[in-house]
Amino acid sequence: MTQSAILAELEAAEQAGALLPGLPAASYFSADLLDDPEQFDVLYHQRKRYNREFGFCLFTAECISSLAALCKGKKVLEAGSGSGWLADQLAQQGIEVTAADWTDYSQPRDMKRGYPMRSVFRLDHHGDAVALLPGGFDVVLLVWPNLGTPFGEQVAHAMQSGQVMFLEGEEKGGNTATEEFFDVLSTDFEDLDAETLALNEHHRTFPGLHDRWQIVRKK
Repeated sequence: MTQSAILAELEAAEQAGALLPGLPAASYFSADLLDDPEQFDVLYHQRKRYNREFGFCLFTAECISSLAALCKGKKVLEAGSGSGWLADQLAQQGIEVTAADWTDYSQPRDMKRGYPMRSVFRLDHHGDAVALLPGGFDVVLLVWPNLGTPFGEQVAHAMQSGQVMFLEGEEKGGNTATEEFFDVLSTDFEDLDAETLALNEHHRTFPGLHDRWQIVRKK
């Protein structure tokens, strides 16, 4: 699908009331702020279409701006980039970013592999992102590494001392990566608390999800 076709489809989706990423945080009902059951149900159904286009992370404009500021002047790898929407947004803000994923969502594929996304915004490397590491990257973006697969821990092991990981997903025991992955984070990485707190300030979530941003640096 061409970029113009993608934009046309998203414009039509927006007119039809579909939920899109990149809006101010105040535009979204965050699951943990909902009191009205009807609002909860609306957001739950919006989540289904959003997952097909962008994945599980509800990107707010403030989070994207914060990410761009934190990545300014740095070489960034998005490992397991999915549709590449986030990488494309960062590239538009002047960030040097490489989007890498095993799956090219613009091509016919096994529906059991990867999220059922329908559009590709950016894909710079079609293949194993782990093979690109350490690769002189300053930052590795890892958004919702697949549950129960070793990909997350492979990325963590391949990173070198001083490289920073921007992780988005649920914490240990949730629907992200493996327990072994989080064990590697706790032993081989140090938390960057101030950056993590700032990034989560304007983060929003979907009903049933408990994801957040976590910024860590390899020791």
